[in-house]
Amino acid sequence: MDLVLEGIDSLRLPCSWVLVIPGIAITVFGRRRTLLVVASFALAATMVAWLRFAGWWFSVPQGAVQVIIGLTIMVSAAVAWRADAGLYDGLVAAIVGVAAAWTWIPCVGPHLGEVINGSRDEPLAHIAGTAAFSSGLFLPFILIAALGLVAPRLDQRLENRAIITVGAALLAIVGLLFVTTLFDDIASELARRSTF
Repeated sequence: MDLVLEGIDSLRLPCSWVLVIPGIAITVFGRRRTLLVVASFALAATMVAWLRFAGWWFSVPQGAVQVIIGLTIMVSAAVAWRADAGLYDGLVAAIVGVAAAWTWIPCVGPHLGEVINGSRDEPLAHIAGTAAFSSGLFLPFILIAALGLVAPRLDQRLENRAIITVGAALLAIVGLLFVTTLFDDIASELARRSTF
C-alpha cells in the first residue's frame, strides 16, 4: 500500500509528468475504448519501468532512436484515428507507454528506491512493487477507464469527436517532441526540478 500511495504522491512532481502527459493524451484519444487503451498504456509503461529497474532494458533513447519513436507514435496514432479499431488503439497506447517509460526519470521516494535497488539483485521479486507504484501513478487513468463501467451514460457523452481530436493533438505533440529529440531534454529538466 505504501508504494501505491507513493505513486499517487509522485503525481504532483514534475518528473512524473513524463508519464502523466502522454497518459492523458492516450486516454483522451482512446475515449472510444478507454479500458483497453489505459490497460495497454499502463501495462507497457509498467513493464518497461520494471525492465529498466532490473537492468534488462536499453539506456534512454538518443538521436535517431528518438526520431524513430516519435514517427512511430505519430504514424500509429494516424492509423488508429483512421481505422477506428480496438487493435490499433491498444497498439498506439502500448507504443506511447513504452516510449514514455523508456525516457522517464523516476522521482525516487523511499519505497520506490527499495524497489529499484532490489530489482537489480532480485528482479522477479520486485515486479509487484513496480506494479503497485504504477497503479498509484496511473490512478487518474484507471478511474477514467472505470467510469465507463460504472457510469456508461456519462462515458458515452464524453465519447465525441472533439475530445478525441484533443487527444490526437496531444499525441502529435508528444510524437513531435520525440522527433525533435526534445522529449528526453524535457524529461531531464523535469527530473532536475523534482524533489520528493
